[in-house]
Amino acid sequence: MIRGIHHAALVVDDLDVAVAFYGALLGMEIVERDTWRPPSPEIDGAVGLEGSSADGVMLRGLNSYLELWVYHAPEKYGPDPGTLGAHERGLRHLAIEVDDVPTALARVIELGGTTTGEPLELDDAGAAAVYCRDPFGTILELMSAGSSLASLADL
Repeated sequence: MIRGIHHAALVVDDLDVAVAFYGALLGMEIVERDTWRPPSPEIDGAVGLEGSSADGVMLRGLNSYLELWVYHAPEKYGPDPGTLGAHERGLRHLAIEVDDVPTALARVIELGGTTTGEPLELDDAGAAAVYCRDPFGTILELMSAGSSLASLADL
């Protein structure tokens, strides 16, 4: 039986920087750590890689989990996430519901993220959104639900 989405996972370049960024931004704490080194055929089989090596953490907070990984092997290929736009295929952003979009955007920038736009008010009742990026180029959407958007309070 499906219970729902448990976590999102982000691959980052520096696990300590990512834990500090998301821990401070989202008030999350580490609840699990995981490490593996080759040979690890069982893990390689599960993740669809060969000769993989990684360190990861599971963060918990705000009724959600966020998993962070740094892979040491195999060699990375593909574009830098910081070069991909919101229109590219694949998981393109992580939406974070906040009370105040401009204040949350200032916090992202203070913690080492960057902005890609300006906050947009979507209704007169507080719905707003803006895209920005974490220190690794992952797109974050900061959004407040107001009266016109689905809210975590509705779950």
